[in-house]
Amino acid sequence: MEIIRDLDAIARHPYPVVAFGNFDGVHLGHRAIMKAAMDRARAAGGTAFALTFDPLPSKLLFPERAPKLILLPEDKLELLRISGIDGVIVMHFTREFSLIEPRDFVRDYLVGRIGVREVVVGHSVNFGHRRAGNASVMVELGREFGFDTTVVGPVKQAEMEVSSTKIRELISSADVRAAAKLLGRYHFLHGRVVRGRERGRTIGFPTANLESETECVPPDGVYATRVVLDHGHYASITNIGMRPTFNETTRSVEAHIFDFNRDIYGHRIKLELIERIRGEKKFASADELKQQIAQDLTRAREILASA
Repeated sequence: MEIIRDLDAIARHPYPVVAFGNFDGVHLGHRAIMKAAMDRARAAGGTAFALTFDPLPSKLLFPERAPKLILLPEDKLELLRISGIDGVIVMHFTREFSLIEPRDFVRDYLVGRIGVREVVVGHSVNFGHRRAGNASVMVELGREFGFDTTVVGPVKQAEMEVSSTKIRELISSADVRAAAKLLGRYHFLHGRVVRGRERGRTIGFPTANLESETECVPPDGVYATRVVLDHGHYASITNIGMRPTFNETTRSVEAHIFDFNRDIYGHRIKLELIERIRGEKKFASADELKQQIAQDLTRAREILASA
């Protein structure tokens, strides 16, 4: 997959078709947009691109109220690659760029630099200064500048409209199983395994302490999970929270990997969140906690066996 970050140096491609959006999550709605772009490009012997921004506009313009991102930029690119898209155009978003009117953006970038022949957008797309551009505006500008526009959606799954906003709501309410239905995959956290206080080891349940770089972390609790390493997936159970039994004051993400004894300190891993087992709770003693963990392990294995 080609990744293009400099439109001034972009080569001309046969019949460019652009799927346009933020693509945070690369969820089922996004995949429908990209599939439409790929179908249109293949039919014309052309090239299908996903066009997105870095940073996402809200992160730059309204950082205090910007949503937590579902994916790291590197994970978004990887999922776009897996989708089968021919290339990704990553446009550097600046405050100056945010002042460009929708018509100027289409004329100068989509048409002038990319030479777009078709554009595919989601039904709720916004672009340009003050988000003045939408799907209808893109259709009108396509007529003016001579390219076709396909509007996709809304896409529904499990009687819910698929959107990044809805997925964030589900994750923030700990319903990671429902979020997975809209994502078309399990939500995961990505980060490095670091040394913690090794509390789990003292009670017989050693854990990998994940320093999550992913922003969208679900609420505190115990989750059935899978650890993704370069060489495979491993069943695990994860505690997210403050470890109140030990009066800790720092939130942590700690995964106990079943039947695993490798040293992975310093490794970057992905942690897939399959289902929440229970909320976090303070126990009267370490022995009481161990009894609860044993029950949690049984439940986690049941969940993972059917995942």
